[in-house]
Amino acid sequence: MKSEATKQKFIQLRAEGLSYAKIGEQLNISKGTCSKWEGQLTDEIAELLS
Repeated sequence: MKSEATKQKFIQLRAEGLSYAKIGEQLNISKGTCSKWEGQLTDEIAELLS
């Protein structure tokens, strides 16, 4: 289980437009985890974009 801090960093990096590959490299998570989190955290990512 990844920490809440890791998820928050994912949200930030995704909002910045980084790819799953780059995010996975930085946070040491799989592209599958990125995809799953994208679905779960869409609203949080969108908030940073507005």
